Amino acid sequence: MAFLRRSDDGGGFLVGLTGGIGCGKSTVTGFWREAGIPVIDADEIARAVLNNPGDAVEAVVARFGKRVRGEDCPVNRGELGRIVFADPAARADLESIVLPRVEAELERQQRLAFAAGARLVVQDVPLLFEKNLDSRFDAVVSVLAPYDARMERLVASRGKPRSFFEEVIAAQVGDLERIRRSDLLLLNNGDREALRRKANVALERLLARLG
Repeated sequence: MAFLRRSDDGGGFLVGLTGGIGCGKSTVTGFWREAGIPVIDADEIARAVLNNPGDAVEAVVARFGKRVRGEDCPVNRGELGRIVFADPAARADLESIVLPRVEAELERQQRLAFAAGARLVVQDVPLLFEKNLDSRFDAVVSVLAPYDARMERLVASRGKPRSFFEEVIAAQVGDLERIRRSDLLLLNNGDREALRRKANVALERLLARLG
């Protein structure tokens, strides 16, 4: 599949990596980091926004009440999650607080990576398609995995009931949509080393695009 240059600010080649919950996307980013590729994690930035005292935390408390203020951390993420997961309007309000800060930090880290000499930078963005961010990237890579394998990993590793993950997966973009909108696909249907090989091949293809 040919890559289409979606943007060109002179900085370098920007790759968006995405995938549904439990697909193994974090494992792929680990492989790429080992290969020396700068990976910027949107979820990690979002956690930092709510884990560090500041205007974002105060805005969240002002909107959702003191019950979301944590005892040992700025925000009780479990309580906040219960509120926004059940209420689309509340979730939109939370996103209006968090997402602009996440995007600003993504762009800041991206500029720093390119300024330091990186030719290819990866942004790990779980909601890339849900938020229609495709056009920001020179190439989009999606990690896919069989439903049952995803569910088995999630239930075993995260301590929540299957019904919770069924709801999360149902709220995300489906595999057919990911296939349609991606430049490269990584199918995680084997063991860790099989995924490593596929991730390496995908990275080689991305680097070849640089010439």
